[in-house]
Amino acid sequence: MPPPGSLRIACIASGLGQIRRGLETWMGQLALHLQSQPGVQGEAWGGGRAFPQSCPSHRIRLIARDSVVLRGVPWHYRYHVEQMSAVIPIAWELRRRRMHIAFCADPSLAWNVKRLRRWHGAKVVFSDGMRLSPRWLQDYDGIHLLAPYYLEEARPQVRPERFDRFFAVPYFVDAQLFRPALPEARARTRTRLGASAGDRVALTVGPVGSDSSKRLDHIAQELALTGDPRWHLWSVGGDENGAEMVRGRCREALGDRVHFLGSLPRETLPEIYQAADVYTLGALAEPFSIAILEALATGLPVIHHHYAVTEWITGDAGRSVDMTVAGAAAKAFHQFSLATEAGRTAGDAALRLTGIRYTPEVVVGQLIQQFDRLLGESYAG
Repeated sequence: MPPPGSLRIACIASGLGQIRRGLETWMGQLALHLQSQPGVQGEAWGGGRAFPQSCPSHRIRLIARDSVVLRGVPWHYRYHVEQMSAVIPIAWELRRRRMHIAFCADPSLAWNVKRLRRWHGAKVVFSDGMRLSPRWLQDYDGIHLLAPYYLEEARPQVRPERFDRFFAVPYFVDAQLFRPALPEARARTRTRLGASAGDRVALTVGPVGSDSSKRLDHIAQELALTGDPRWHLWSVGGDENGAEMVRGRCREALGDRVHFLGSLPRETLPEIYQAADVYTLGALAEPFSIAILEALATGLPVIHHHYAVTEWITGDAGRSVDMTVAGAAAKAFHQFSLATEAGRTAGDAALRLTGIRYTPEVVVGQLIQQFDRLLGESYAG
């Protein structure tokens, strides 16, 4: 049981402990960093076993999305089954362990845990990383949005008396893990992955395919349009629907200058970022990319579509282009990488922005302030 007298927060993701990237990793790291806050007890709750070390955790019995009983079922339905199978076990544990906050980003799971809040007694705060409808969200006790743009977008869509349930706090990045490398280490990684000192490397991290609309093939085509044979594209991420089609288009554009590195363990990712010259993504409306934060913490300039949220995330470290126009990103690749003065200036800006906005200390402190505000006087330790 959590110690008495503490603010007790369950950081919930059905895939936590089994999924190694994105939301699940962030939720686990959040629970770990909550431990450093006085008077706060954070716990990582999920269906796997690989929880952050030194972090209180609770494994939830559920039907995992990769279970043999769901083999052949589309991903969307497998994810829904996983979430729904966790609802009753999580509600039971919230009640038994007398948690104050259930912080969750799985929509089906959070919605149904919310329906049971009178029974389990916790405030249910939904972390909206999927850009769902504010009208649908407004019945939660709290709604965590990831950027000020989303907060202003929600204002006219919800009842005025419920708008104070919404708040904007970004994700954080582990700047001790993701940071610039010494030149020798950078050179070794580039050599191991087939890039010479004179080559240029554009990196993108995310699934390969068509489901998530990452538009990796567009990035490959833009690099080809530069006309510069020094450009290579490194892709880190597993396959989703349409992966073979996307890989084929990328190879058609770049030949052997596109490298599919697959899904890598998180601890091996820093050296991949450190060996790149620029981070890029072709998505037209990325809700909030944790990979961009990892790139910024490494000191990489970022080339992306001119989308308001991504522009806020990258600040002076980003170059916004129209990813729907052929050649727009190609021009940016010429001008905006660590091989250029503008790119190196942007890399310095990336490190400054990380320290100001995206460190765990800054973000966790903001989240705790919001949780305290939502609870008011409803808990007294």
